[in-house]
Amino acid sequence: MTAVEDAPTASATAATGVPASEEEARELAMQWATQHAARLTERVHSSLAKKNGQSNGHLAPHIGAPVTYDPNTGAPYLPFDVVETSPITFGGPPPYAPSKIVPAGSYSYLVAYIYTNPASDAAAGWYNSASIQLGARPWRMTLDLTNLTTGTTSNLFQNGVFGSPADVITPVYFVLPTAGPAVGADPWLIEANVTVYVDIPAQPFAAFATNFYDIDNDPGGLPFYPPIPSEPAGWRFDLPNRYLIFP
Repeated sequence: MTAVEDAPTASATAATGVPASEEEARELAMQWATQHAARLTERVHSSLAKKNGQSNGHLAPHIGAPVTYDPNTGAPYLPFDVVETSPITFGGPPPYAPSKIVPAGSYSYLVAYIYTNPASDAAAGWYNSASIQLGARPWRMTLDLTNLTTGTTSNLFQNGVFGSPADVITPVYFVLPTAGPAVGADPWLIEANVTVYVDIPAQPFAAFATNFYDIDNDPGGLPFYPPIPSEPAGWRFDLPNRYLIFP
């Protein structure tokens, strides 16, 4: 885990290894997240366009949100979902390398992305797309942090209101607490889980992140037999999103 895919350009301050200011770190994290949201949105529209108008909402889900099915084809319609990233951390030379190994006191962020399906599918019960139906509705997101070392938990919250219609991809930013263990104590292994729902009773829009985007490249190469292969930055499916805070 020694490099990061698509990291924003570091300032001269960050590149020297001097910790960036909180404002600068947040700006860089938002820059990366916004650019990635634009790419995700483009990919969604490209995927739907390739279906050539045939029951366009049928994106294959990794179940973490309600799904309905087209009774004619059996294809799933995923109206609403959420994914998250591994931490984006600033403060070590070179910046964000690796981001999952966090020096105590560093500026570190986690980004979650809310997905709303922009396609309609009358056969599956979606005469208006999820993006249309969610327009101007409030949402609430929770980041649950479990310290696997100490057995304690904490929560962070974000609230917002969708535009009208709702964006296909909505980025949400969390500042991670990085006050870590004392020198000489064990590092803290943290697991991050994200949930989101539409903050109106009895609405079919709620999800938890079963996938996360790992921004670190893992070089592999440990001298075992067979050797552990390298793994580039990318999506991780049905795996825990964990990071380490060390003194």
